Order: sequence, then structure tokens, then C-alpha cells
Amino acid sequence: MSSLTRPEIDRGLRVSIVEGAFAMVYSTLGGGMFLTGLALWLGANSFQIALLSAIPALVTGFGFLSGYLVRRAGERKALLIWTAGIGRSVFFVLVPFLLLRMKVSLVLFFATVALSSLIMNVAGTVWQSWISDLVPEERRGRFFGLRNAIHGVLGVATAYAAGLGMDWLKAKGHEPTGYALAFGLAVIFGLVSTLLLNRQPEPELAPRPRLSLRDTFIGPLKETQFSRLALFLAVWFLTGTLASPFYLVHLMKNLHFSFAAIGVYSIIGGVTGMVMQLLWGRAIDRFGARPVTVLNFALVGVMPLLWLFATPSFRLPIWGDALMNGLVWSGASLGLWNLLLELADNPAHRESYFAIYTAVTGLGAFVASLLAGVVAQGLHDFHVTIAGLVFVNYHIMFLAAGVLRFVTLPLLLRVHERDAKSVPHTMRALGTLALWQLNAGKDTVLAALGLRSREES
Repeated sequence: MSSLTRPEIDRGLRVSIVEGAFAMVYSTLGGGMFLTGLALWLGANSFQIALLSAIPALVTGFGFLSGYLVRRAGERKALLIWTAGIGRSVFFVLVPFLLLRMKVSLVLFFATVALSSLIMNVAGTVWQSWISDLVPEERRGRFFGLRNAIHGVLGVATAYAAGLGMDWLKAKGHEPTGYALAFGLAVIFGLVSTLLLNRQPEPELAPRPRLSLRDTFIGPLKETQFSRLALFLAVWFLTGTLASPFYLVHLMKNLHFSFAAIGVYSIIGGVTGMVMQLLWGRAIDRFGARPVTVLNFALVGVMPLLWLFATPSFRLPIWGDALMNGLVWSGASLGLWNLLLELADNPAHRESYFAIYTAVTGLGAFVASLLAGVVAQGLHDFHVTIAGLVFVNYHIMFLAAGVLRFVTLPLLLRVHERDAKSVPHTMRALGTLALWQLNAGKDTVLAALGLRSREES
């Protein structure tokens, strides 16, 4: 139970939304297409691009430090402010080199990414522990749905505006200046986000027994449902993320997307996701996190397969993927987060739950990224034309990721949530609601056109 009053909780949730908005701008400008673009500008090959995804995944094990540090500090606020502040400032080391149009070594580039990722992993685990105590259980679906929707729209708007600016600078021959501006602004917005954390109230830490190092690391895995979720996550991220390092690279190198076009891709998913986050949040509060998670993970396997059919002159599959990103990936991520919060209900292991979560997903993604990098680099010259479609090394990763996502679903079905509705019941209820909404929309359109009265007569 939270030690805060209702007004304090409400104020904390408002602060969290504002703070997260600045954090979203930081992550948009300091990651994604700008981080990938900078790696390509520095001359990274396919294996090194995969390493760019692998390094942040590798350091996820350091999340376990957060539990130890929280116990030593006795609070989370100061620890989070220091780690988030330092972790978000690290990228500023690249800015002077880029302003002077100097190509830093890939070693320095990857070291910067690794250091920031390591520190931010500790900060992220502390934040997860703090926010899970701050948000009342009965409001989690709606709150995180609203928070994610707002931040999603802000993220895509930032990506599109910054993408336009980057395209303009690139056309003028000032590409490194664009990256300098992106990372410099990212640091500024990240520090504002960090300072806002000081205004967010922290619930009092529940009394915690002293745990052995062994129990800190594996205690939550003795809980049946959490261990089943951890197994699913480990296998899914090991297999379903095989193509993750190459989506943006494929857009830039093979499909010839500009930064602005990538921004449009983000806008489609972000705007759709804004609406769906709100709907999925309400569905989670009504039916439970498990059925929403299962339904959406059953559909995300389609997304990598769409990339098999995209060409520079036929981009419809990419726009379809962007739409599905908003429709189903938003529900999968929101459902998974709420399912984790539901299962991570032992205060003695609070940070350990989140550390295990980030470790199993991160290590799975790390191995997948390295494996994908080796395969993609080994098949660098792969080039096959079938029915007029050209397939390259990245397409093998897309096919494997799509198929393997479906293979992991039985592991998710073994996870159960207390008081959650069944998947079939949720499907029927959501289907009925969707039909009702469509019918209501049809009636509104007919009435607006003056056709309803003639139909009824």
C-alpha cells in the first residue's frame, strides 16, 4: 500500500507524465534512427550495427545493482536522479567531435553507448520500482495507457520534425552537425526530465528483510507464474528480436527512406498507438493484463513478415507494419508491463523482479543480436530474386523472427493472472464492442448524409 495521500498520488502521476514527456524527447533524439544513422555515417557494417543493439542488452544484468543500492541508500529518489542524470549526459562527449566534423572511432562510439546503457539500466530498474509503488493497482491500465499515448504522440512528432531538419542538413552537406544537434538537445531534455523527478513524491519503502545474494538474484524465480513469464520473455527475445537491429538499416540502405519518411512511419504508429493505448488500458482494467497480452502477442508475429514484400517503389507493407505497430504492439507492450506489475507483488523482491525482467529480456536480445549480426554479415552478398522481388540478407532475419514469434506463444499461455478473464471471453467482449462501435459509426454517417430516415421509412 502507498504511504501517500490521494492528492499526493494524483500530483505524482501528473509529474510522471510531464517528466516522461521530456524523457521521450531524450530517447527519440538520442536513439533510434539518429543513433543508427550516426553508426552508418561512422562506417559500421552489419555485424557492428547488430552490436549496437547487443550492447544495451548485454548490460541489463547490472539492474540487480539497483536492489543493493536502494537498500544501502534507503530511498529511490536520490539514487534515480544521480544515475539518470549521469546516464543521460554521457552522449554529450560525442558532440564536440561531430561539430568539428570529426569521425570518432567506433570503439569510442560503442563505449559511449555501453556506459550510458549500463547506468540507465540501473536507473530504469529503480524507476520501475518507484512507479509501481506510486500508481494504485486499480488505475494502472488507464494511467499507463494515457501516459504512453501522450508520450507516443510526442515521440513521433519529435522524430518527424527532427527528421526534416536532419534531411535538410544532410542535403546541405552538414550531416555530422545534425547528429551533434540531435545528441546535444537529447542531453538537455534528458537533464530536464531528471530534475523533474525531484518533484515526484516517493512512497515510503516497505520494510524489507535482509536477503542473501542468492535470494536477491533468484528468489522471484521460485514463484511459479513469474518464472513462467520469465521463461517466455527469455525465449521470445532470443528468437523474436532476431531482426530488430536491421529494420532501420533496411529502411535507410535498401528501401531508401529519408529521415522525414521514417518520421512519417513513426507518426502512423504513434497516432494509432495513442488511441489504442487508451483503449487497451481500459481493457486491461476490465479484463486483466493476461488476455490483452496474449491477444496482441498472437498478432505481432505478422509484423516482420510484412517486410518481406516491401520494395523502394512499393512501401505499402511498411505503412501496414506502422499501423500494426500502433494497433497491436501498443497492446502487447502495455499488457506485458501490467502483467509484470501484477505478478511482481512481493515487496521484499521489488527491485529483483524488474532486474530479472530486464536481464532475461536483455540477455535474450543480446544473443539474438549477435547471432543475427554474424548471419547477416556472413550473408552480406546474399541476393536472390523471386517473382520480381529481391531478397537480401536482412530478409532472412525478418522471416525467422516472424515465424519464431508464433512458436513462442504456448509459453505465454502457461502464464496465469489472478482474477483475469479468459482469452476467449475477452475476445468475444472486445469483438462485440468493436461491432457496436462500427454500427454506431455507420448510423452517425448515415444520419449526417440524410439517409437514415429514408432507410427507416
